[in-house]
Amino acid sequence: MKKLFIALTMILTLTALLLVGCSNVEAPSEPSIEEQKANAAAVFTIDVNPGIRVYVKDDDTVIAVEATNEDGEGIVAELDVDGKDYGTAIEEIIDKIENEGYIAEEGDSVLVSVEKKKIEISEKVNDRINRAFEKHGKKAAVIEQELNELENSVSKELDELAKKYGISKGKANLIDKIREEFPELDEKELADLKVNDLGMMLEDTSDGVKEHFKRIGEAIKSEYIGREQAIKSAVESLELAIESVTLPRVRIIRENGEMLYEVKLVCEGMEYTLVINAKDGTIVSTEAEEYVELDVDGIIDDFCKENGIDAGKLRDEFFDKLRGEGKPEQNKGEEAEKPLSRGELLKALLEEIGVSCESLKRTDVKMHETENGTVCSVTIIIDNGDVYKLVVEAYTGTLIKAELNGKSLEAAE
Repeated sequence: MKKLFIALTMILTLTALLLVGCSNVEAPSEPSIEEQKANAAAVFTIDVNPGIRVYVKDDDTVIAVEATNEDGEGIVAELDVDGKDYGTAIEEIIDKIENEGYIAEEGDSVLVSVEKKKIEISEKVNDRINRAFEKHGKKAAVIEQELNELENSVSKELDELAKKYGISKGKANLIDKIREEFPELDEKELADLKVNDLGMMLEDTSDGVKEHFKRIGEAIKSEYIGREQAIKSAVESLELAIESVTLPRVRIIRENGEMLYEVKLVCEGMEYTLVINAKDGTIVSTEAEEYVELDVDGIIDDFCKENGIDAGKLRDEFFDKLRGEGKPEQNKGEEAEKPLSRGELLKALLEEIGVSCESLKRTDVKMHETENGTVCSVTIIIDNGDVYKLVVEAYTGTLIKAELNGKSLEAAE
């Protein structure tokens, strides 16, 4: 009996020791939020004006949301979407942005910037944005871009731009692409714009810029008078007969904190340039000069004589040599060679004449097709009032003719 008691005592003691030992074994700890964000399956930012970044697990649930600008901070402070399906979270984010009055009466543009994508998210994100807008009786124009494959140097530059102006990396990239085409636009003024205004400017860019973005719907124009009305306002202010007006051109610009239309048109031997307030149609400024149709072939002939070149062989020999070698025959289905974009052309010219983007006040680029090749006439006006008039080869940016304030560039300098 005594032996049995001793045996039972030993068993109970060992059991107690085992239980104590087990209680000291730590359970695996949950990864911190920062670790979960670093290992997110998808990261994307939604910009209207408030900017909200969303981190998503591979099961489609939200890890966390964070603001990318000051307006976004107020939105995030009142959101409770952690652990919810990210589609539901998107709708709640848009609802909150709408309730705070950030979305225009008819609708607005939304910039979706994908920073990381191990799971497919595009279709669901776009669907939920549109669903949220429709719920409020409004239209959404979505601009989508992928930042997950950017080169490190480009990514770093965008991070610095975003930090400088307190905006999202996605909005910084949109601004950077627009300025590739329109270097005269001020970086800081663009940073202050809503995505919808940037979307309107994006519509004026070349296909080479647009191809970086997937666009669903056009920018909402309810706040603005529109391009057709801008031309009509210009014609009426000049008291011209609409049937006598030719070559009307319109683009949206930004000056002194306002969205403006720059309207150019030709009538009865005069070329008019008007700047019109995009919201109320007020005429901000009007300029007029004699319209002299550019004698492109004559300019090319003069250029060829000065350089000992046969004008008849200009296209096939001279300009092709400037490109590095003879122009190859294009195979069917192969993309044809294209002229420089407006932005590439301006960049080359600004370097040539020693003018910085920051000093630009206004620019105008016109393309001309001639028997001897494609050329562009370019007008550049800078802050001090100097006016450059340049004729350049459209494929290389090579200067054919250059004037500064009406004199040849060499003489003027």
